[in-house]
Amino acid sequence: MAIEGFSCTAFCYGQTGSGKTHTLTGPPGLVESGASPYAPDHGLVVRSFVYLFQLIKERPECHFILKASFLEIYNEKVIDLLNPGTARKPLQVRWSKESRSFYVENLFMVDCEELDDLFAVLEEGMRNRSVGSHAMNTNSSRSHTVLCVRVRRDLRASTDISCSTHGKINFVDLAGSEMTKKTQSSGKTLEEANNINRSLMVLGYCIAQLSDGKKRGHIPYRDSKLTKLLADSLAGNGVTLMIACIAPTRSNVSETINTLRYAARAKKIKSKPIVKMDARDALIMSLKREVEALQAENQHLRTALHVQTDYNIDYNQRSRTPTRIEPNKLYQLPQTELVELVQLHMEENSALRNENTELFSVRDQLLKDQELLSRENERLLKKLEDVNSSPIIPARPAYSDVSSSEANIWTNPATSTASSLASRYS
Repeated sequence: MAIEGFSCTAFCYGQTGSGKTHTLTGPPGLVESGASPYAPDHGLVVRSFVYLFQLIKERPECHFILKASFLEIYNEKVIDLLNPGTARKPLQVRWSKESRSFYVENLFMVDCEELDDLFAVLEEGMRNRSVGSHAMNTNSSRSHTVLCVRVRRDLRASTDISCSTHGKINFVDLAGSEMTKKTQSSGKTLEEANNINRSLMVLGYCIAQLSDGKKRGHIPYRDSKLTKLLADSLAGNGVTLMIACIAPTRSNVSETINTLRYAARAKKIKSKPIVKMDARDALIMSLKREVEALQAENQHLRTALHVQTDYNIDYNQRSRTPTRIEPNKLYQLPQTELVELVQLHMEENSALRNENTELFSVRDQLLKDQELLSRENERLLKKLEDVNSSPIIPARPAYSDVSSSEANIWTNPATSTASSLASRYS
């Protein structure tokens, strides 16, 4: 679905040693060893890479641009796994007003044209991520990792218009929840476990709030770096896959039950995926479809009324286009035919001038409407920024009395703005 413009996320959750990293990337050391992407032991990530390029090859009419990034959240610090030259310098997580989502500042992005490029990104990130060992797992992930593949699709909607969609796939390998009594962690490992459990607790609280539709209040996305980066995925704007990993041993029954409860809550979250498209491209496509519909309706009405015009919208099908005659043969024409030919040319020029005048007037009107809409949008954006109290959940409108319900009736911004301007200067 990412190639269609949707935001997709797949993440594994479970206690330490339950097989989360194995599910996503395969056995330990498989990716780092440089194995073939088509090896049967690979996990979900590599299999998704292969399937993604299969879909791209099946759509030669579209042009795809792929970019990948790989980061880890270690002790509540965001580390770029593809840029080791930064000496593991933590990156800042910022809020974008344009996209209304969190992003990592100065995160290294890699252009991926082939399957081997994506596989190299995964291999480099797996080699640089933080891994440790304790009593329950000899290859324990000591950080949360997020591998993001951004997919841009350029396609032609018709013969004279094109648009772009922007999808992405997030592969999130969460560090396992740990009980320090069982892992026997101490020192640095204990600090890592505390940070891991704290971020997972915030994630669980966010999921619990989102799953309860009746009592949904403030969602604490800002309480951890992990929930900041997963905010758009959890909020229901994309497609999210959660894989609950459990251990089969009897001693882990309590952790298994907690994981299943976690998954049951996440399953209750209702999502409404939307296609991410440039605002300009979306507007152009909408206007183009509207014009095509109006042209079809106009042609249908003309056919029903048996109305024929000499100068139709299609310039290639004019019924009275003058016949082209070579200049050296004009002297051989009779005077009557020459006069008729000149009259046809004059009528053609007059019709073209009228059409151009109409087109210019329509263009001027569209420019005026565009200016009015731009002013109205700027005013609404400023008002929206003042009203919003949360960066993720929009503020709910409050209604004081019955008369205020009139504000809920939609009106054309261009018309209302134009009437207000006219009343102002009258």
